[in-house]
Amino acid sequence: MILRDILLKVGGFQSRHYRRIILVAFIFTCFMLISVPQIKLQTNLNKELPSGIPVINKMKEVSAKFGISDSLIVLIKLNPNSDFSNRVIDIRDPRIIRMVGEIDRSLEKEPEITHVYSFFPIYSKIGIPQNLEQSRKLLNLVPELNQFYSRDYTTTAIYVYSDIGSNNARNRILVKRVREIVNNADKPPGVEVVITGEPLMRVTLFKLLIHDAILTMSIAATIILVLLILIQKSIRKGIIVFIPLTLSIIWLFGTMGLLNIPLSIGTVAVGAMILGLGVEYGIFMFKRYEEEKRNNRTPEEILMVIVPTVGLNITGSASTTITGFLALLLATMPMIQSMGLTLALGIFYSYIAAVAVNPPIMLLFNRRGWL
Repeated sequence: MILRDILLKVGGFQSRHYRRIILVAFIFTCFMLISVPQIKLQTNLNKELPSGIPVINKMKEVSAKFGISDSLIVLIKLNPNSDFSNRVIDIRDPRIIRMVGEIDRSLEKEPEITHVYSFFPIYSKIGIPQNLEQSRKLLNLVPELNQFYSRDYTTTAIYVYSDIGSNNARNRILVKRVREIVNNADKPPGVEVVITGEPLMRVTLFKLLIHDAILTMSIAATIILVLLILIQKSIRKGIIVFIPLTLSIIWLFGTMGLLNIPLSIGTVAVGAMILGLGVEYGIFMFKRYEEEKRNNRTPEEILMVIVPTVGLNITGSASTTITGFLALLLATMPMIQSMGLTLALGIFYSYIAAVAVNPPIMLLFNRRGWL
């Protein structure tokens, strides 16, 4: 069998040049480790929608032309729980108008903001009413003001437009500046201000993606390592099996950084999934290594046995798994496509680490008397 013969030669090469293989793997891992920070986070959910569908294409076109996805909304509403005697009881209160004017003028000065839309420009032309009764009458005289108020007159809004796109750094800066302006505004009692919109959602999603990626992978890695130590009944043996898993994860995220494969909702848990799927490859190799060692074979002979036998079985298992994940590339949703590609890459790297790197590592540990 051609593949078996190839793996037999690989085993022989590993037994003779195991130090060089480990060195090459170390250098490659360092290179990939440097590339990990280049991973981009996909926080623009519009890019996770499929293309070629008329309804979605039209929505993206409208969003691009009118900047819908780059807008923040500053909601100013009454606080029903406020117990101040001089609290605002109607959003048409002149104090609210002056506060909106203060926020509006400050927002207009920001370079990242292209346009601010509120009722203040109208009031600046006709004059700010002196009391609530005048404000109510003014709405009857100027009907266009009603579009800025809720029907029950408990809420008004300031619309903040920009052209920052999905750039995470610019989104964070915009949200930070809007928050600072709102917090520094002179707010009357009985009022609360809430900021919402696509840029804020991107900033929030950015934090969640990083948190979830680190959390899920850390928990999975810890549990798997503990289980390996318990199964092998040795900390050293558990670590030996865990090493190829660590390498495959570093290689995967390094490749994602190099190939601009973003970390998104679909790929955030890929690290934990690869740890769970790829651990069996290292276990198979190590168990067979111990079995052949008990048969009094030399380390070189062991590699000549386990690589073409266990390696062949792992090749079949990895190939079918990779094929299944690559089939996800045919999906319509970009999110599913990215998940399929990253999982396929992760399994491929798990296979390479288990078959090409793990045997030389076991041989090195054996020669050092650690195994």
